[in-house]
Amino acid sequence: MTVERETLLELLRRSRGSVVVDGRRHSATELVAAARGAAAGLAARGLGRDDGVLLVDDGGGVELLASLLGAWWVGARPAVVAASAEPDALRAIRDQTGAALLVRAGPSPEGDAAAYAELLAADAASAPAERCRPGDIALDIASSGTTGTPKCVSFSHAGLANNVGAYARRLELTGDDVLYSPLPLSVAGVLGMVLLPGLLAGATVHVGRLGGARIAKAHRQVRLVRPTLVYGVPYMYEVLARGGPGDGYDALRWAICSSAPLPGATFDRVSEHLGVPPRSSYCLAEAGTVTLNTSSDPATLRETVGEPLDGMTVRVEPAADGSSGGRIVVGGSGHGVGYREAGVLRPFPDGEVRTSDLGTLDGGTLTLAGRADQVIQVAGQNVDLSHVHRLVSGCPGLGDFALLVEAHPRLGPVPVLVAESRSLSVSPRQVLAFCRSVLRDVEVPREVRVVAELPRTDTGKVRLTSGGRT
Repeated sequence: MTVERETLLELLRRSRGSVVVDGRRHSATELVAAARGAAAGLAARGLGRDDGVLLVDDGGGVELLASLLGAWWVGARPAVVAASAEPDALRAIRDQTGAALLVRAGPSPEGDAAAYAELLAADAASAPAERCRPGDIALDIASSGTTGTPKCVSFSHAGLANNVGAYARRLELTGDDVLYSPLPLSVAGVLGMVLLPGLLAGATVHVGRLGGARIAKAHRQVRLVRPTLVYGVPYMYEVLARGGPGDGYDALRWAICSSAPLPGATFDRVSEHLGVPPRSSYCLAEAGTVTLNTSSDPATLRETVGEPLDGMTVRVEPAADGSSGGRIVVGGSGHGVGYREAGVLRPFPDGEVRTSDLGTLDGGTLTLAGRADQVIQVAGQNVDLSHVHRLVSGCPGLGDFALLVEAHPRLGPVPVLVAESRSLSVSPRQVLAFCRSVLRDVEVPREVRVVAELPRTDTGKVRLTSGGRT
């Protein structure tokens, strides 16, 4: 196991990699040089060790990346947030991280933000000496917040370097690789599974910065980039695969998906489109990339999320009812340090992340089995919504959908299925008939609603109202 004892800034200074953003190529050396100016601008505003700073991904491009490195230079804690973040979510993230400054390319609705151009216009010669150390916090990562207020997790330089380094080694990335994701820089996986591992391996990294419905434009980018690795999320792969066999994937070695294994039919469509199978990974805001499926066994590839990365540990707590699955607990040298609340770091107890995910371990290979917080009681009986979602996703003609939980006057909380009309080719009655054929009576959604479009985050996750779940 390799344990990093340097900061990410020190590691990037030696990198021979490059990043292409908005059609412009920048070497890692150029990014570090630009970071000096950003560091001067941040220091002039009083930012220093362990101060929080929010970087909004609203068009800054390479300026955002230089500001990220500039924050590391002065020892600050950057967090990259989506331009599409709701005002309440942005305020919650700022409150939790205790950020002293918000930086964005465009004007701030609150009028309290600095501009990337202002930071980079500072005299680089006035930048302070580098202040960050391996144990300092390198990044505050906010959860998606699709089912409530986002939580913020702090990662140290050493921990994040260990995580992305182990990921790069598992995939045997080299300077000949070309990594690509169409997703925005604000997506944690783009930083942790594309940008940083690619640069540290000396590879070329392309960041498409598309989100939501714009992901469909990735087809054109792929033809230009000819990647050896593509990273994304289930919704992205579903959108890309709708056009049949793809063009531009002739050099592709890896298709990485930060999720549980895709449903069988989707897995087959994506495999046909890309020419390689999508490989699942177990990722979470609190721990980064935990496992990665690089197996050559078809069943393992379709059903599991693979084995832990070097330096990461996974154990499963025994289930209280004696069943085979239990709560997943993550440890090791590459996960987050703890939650950030009102700017104060609350370390994870015993140095482990006790998740709400359920799973089983077989010979070191992890299989996900739902979530502890997705079990509701309908008429006094337990209903696992992740189990319902998995079975219902096999319904022919049912495309994008979500499960909501609503109160029933007699049964208590009940599941309701909401389907997106543009990908639905069967009637609500046919969907319910399929549900009754694969689910227990108590698990069947009480209603099927059809909407023109499901509200989504930049990664395609359904943004739910209070009380809802996917």
